Amino acid sequence: MGVRDISAIGRHGRAALAVGPLLILSTGVELVHRVQAPDGTVVEPVVFALLIALWGIGMLCVGVAALDARGLHREAAAPLARAGRIGVRLVVAGSALQVLFAAVVAVSAAAAGKPVEASFVLFGLGFLLLVVGGVLLGVGVWRARVVPSGATPLWVGAAAALVAIVVFTDPWHDIGLFVFAGAWSALGVTLLTRASVPAERSDSATTRATRAA
Repeated sequence: MGVRDISAIGRHGRAALAVGPLLILSTGVELVHRVQAPDGTVVEPVVFALLIALWGIGMLCVGVAALDARGLHREAAAPLARAGRIGVRLVVAGSALQVLFAAVVAVSAAAAGKPVEASFVLFGLGFLLLVVGGVLLGVGVWRARVVPSGATPLWVGAAAALVAIVVFTDPWHDIGLFVFAGAWSALGVTLLTRASVPAERSDSATTRATRAA
């Protein structure tokens, strides 16, 4: 693995690392500052718009991180197997639905004073794809052996996403969202740490992994 590959891991790490702060801020602010009334009516339009924007950007980072994962494995001459490639597609699709969810919520809230209920179908479906995609991408990352430790955050994030869409009672729904966000940031830390490994050591590790396969 050369300098180009190391920089690719660095880019991927930064995208994943940003997910945690963006999504945690988007969800956490509402726990300490009332932005919506119990019936869903927006009482703080500016703050609400900012939080929805943070959610959309954070989910966009999830999709970017998945695409970069596929790219860095190709550059490392250890492309993801079929499970991993399917996982990338599902994660990207899931993150796209979440970005669309944020857009629909923002527009409907601006027009009617509160988000349209149908938008939460996008939320649920998006997270369902992120659950399945995260599991498969984790399998692909683990099998490729380029950054096998990156599989654990992906699996933890998938489990947390499942909790977020299955359990809507407090505090478990919010905990699921926080853990999902934190897991992707943990993946970013793992990849950024891997990016600091000298190219010579990376070459040796890749050679050993190739021989073992």
